[in-house]
Amino acid sequence: MAKSADFQVRLQPIGKRVAAAPDVSLFEAARESGIDLASACGGEGNCGQCRIVVLAGETTPPNFDEKFILTELELKQGERLACCTYARSDLTVNIPRDSLITGQRLQIAGDLRQIAPDPLVRAYPLQLAPPTLADVRPDLTRIADGLAEAVGLRGVFADPAVMRTISPAVRQTDWRFTVFVRDDREIVGIGEWGKRPSGFAVDLGTTKIAAYLVDLETGADLAAAGAPNPQIGYGEDVISRLNHVHRHPDGGRVLAGKVRETLNELLTELLSQAGITSDQVVEACIVGNTAMTHLLLQLPVRQLATAPYVAAVGTALQVRAADLELTTAPGATVYIPPCIGGFVGADHVAMILACDLDQHDKVVLGVDIGTNTEIAIRKPGMSFLTSASCASGPAFEGAHISDGMRAATGAIEKVRITDADVELTTIGDGPAVGLCGSGIVDVAAELYHAGLINQRGRFDKTSERVGNGRFGPEFCLVPAGKSGNGRDVVITQKDVNEIQLAKGAIHAGLQILLEATHTAPEEVEEVIIAGAFGSFLNVRNAIAMGLFPELPRAQYRQVGNAAVVGAKWMLISRAARARAEKIAKGTNYNELTIYPKFSRKFALGMLFPEPP
Repeated sequence: MAKSADFQVRLQPIGKRVAAAPDVSLFEAARESGIDLASACGGEGNCGQCRIVVLAGETTPPNFDEKFILTELELKQGERLACCTYARSDLTVNIPRDSLITGQRLQIAGDLRQIAPDPLVRAYPLQLAPPTLADVRPDLTRIADGLAEAVGLRGVFADPAVMRTISPAVRQTDWRFTVFVRDDREIVGIGEWGKRPSGFAVDLGTTKIAAYLVDLETGADLAAAGAPNPQIGYGEDVISRLNHVHRHPDGGRVLAGKVRETLNELLTELLSQAGITSDQVVEACIVGNTAMTHLLLQLPVRQLATAPYVAAVGTALQVRAADLELTTAPGATVYIPPCIGGFVGADHVAMILACDLDQHDKVVLGVDIGTNTEIAIRKPGMSFLTSASCASGPAFEGAHISDGMRAATGAIEKVRITDADVELTTIGDGPAVGLCGSGIVDVAAELYHAGLINQRGRFDKTSERVGNGRFGPEFCLVPAGKSGNGRDVVITQKDVNEIQLAKGAIHAGLQILLEATHTAPEEVEEVIIAGAFGSFLNVRNAIAMGLFPELPRAQYRQVGNAAVVGAKWMLISRAARARAEKIAKGTNYNELTIYPKFSRKFALGMLFPEPP
């Protein structure tokens, strides 16, 4: 509830009013009201993504950061950074489409095989005689006796949380019901007669969350949904979020609460799609990198944010769904697979599992490209896999790029530069407002192919097609008159440098992993590209701009969201969980930054390849 001293801020175009105290930035006021604005820096004033336009009212004057990031014309037109702006009266504020964390295209599916289910929780239908004065056995004893007689289960028990639900549940069904039992021993819930057990599989990504509702008996997908990770408002990268927890006493609780709330919203959406009830959700599996699972569980993260980046716990975990505030059957359990090392977490284990990387009979690289890019290599004859994590940064998510954005409506996703024109495709076929990851790779490759940038990534200032902007040379992709936000959509020299940093890290990581396993580039037979970014990547352009080292014999395969497929496998199969835990134990983790040649390889990886 707003205090009397608070100002009312009307946010357009969503038409929502929020309260803003004089000492609370508009960024924080919006976030506290459930409106998440884009921010790579977590509201520190240096990324320029949380742009707003003040339409009416009085605010604090622009500070140094705003004057550096915004032009005089933009400031005159009312543009501000929400994280630097404080209300001094009631306001009307417009939030541009590319400042809102909404409308994103979320890659949920993975193009991989299915496995036979062997779930931990099974359903047993029972029809029992109700208690009488001559038979006053306790309800739990009556159910245990019924299971022993009907299906031979003995010694079953229930957690107190489940016990509290049993008596009303069996009476509501007139003693004709379904018992959900884990490991043929623990009752996790009671459902209506004939109801089947279902599970909740989640890939908890740094930027996006993908979720499935799965039939545990058949392994069939019942529903799928995705959402942006709401922690983005506290920092685009994991270190920013970990630092937020360190700086704010309640930071861990707030970030955990944000993501748990979104998980529940996704689960509610999935249940509605599938037409089933929450008491049928008896199991969950959540995968994510080490930081994401630590934040979800509110584990200590200070030691994870600084070298040598040590996890609080690396083994597989099983926690009560209720402890994560998930609306499921009362005894439902959440399985979180083990991590490998550093930031190489359960999502990478899930990717290796789903891609069968541990079982290949040829030399295969698995690459999951994101803010942190995880790489694994499998060589026949070796009893283990080798993995590494590259801090590739959020450039391929659109962050730190002047007109970068997430994969939402109006984002340029494909680019082709001809001698006379620029051909492009946007998500939703709407007017262009910025560049998403696949478009960023395309434009870098196309600029180099067209000779507009050289091998070192420097613009050719002598070209008539290269303009001069506020930050030096730039190339205009879409003029203001044709864009969706009334501004030129450009790629600047600084943007090209950011792309080079990202590709340099991935290129170096791949090279070092090959060297660490004594693998010649021509030995690599397949490269599996996983993840949302990899799904829409133009592989030819990625090779042309040097994202991957020269691998002359490799076939490239894009598999979509492999991590969520691995999560589904572990949700429905005991064998998959056992295999995942074996993968984690049998994978060597290489810390790239201590590799003697890392800096040189990173620098060389930033260069664009020599023309063929």
